[in-house]
Amino acid sequence: MKYQVFARVNQGDDTIHIGNVTAESDRLAKVYARNTFNEEDWDRLAVVRESNLLDVEGEARPTVEVSAE
Repeated sequence: MKYQVFARVNQGDDTIHIGNVTAESDRLAKVYARNTFNEEDWDRLAVVRESNLLDVEGEARPTVEVSAE
């Protein structure tokens, strides 16, 4: 299974996407993420199964009207 990896450096900071790992279980995904992305002293490191990500479709797009004056 493929997992997306998210982290933040300090509590209160934004959580950011830092990469992905492939693992056979949630437990191994955590181990692989910790071993792969250990360059920082993360406050939080999290993995999410890629199959659990929700695609956002049909978002309203802002329209911009241009007037020729």
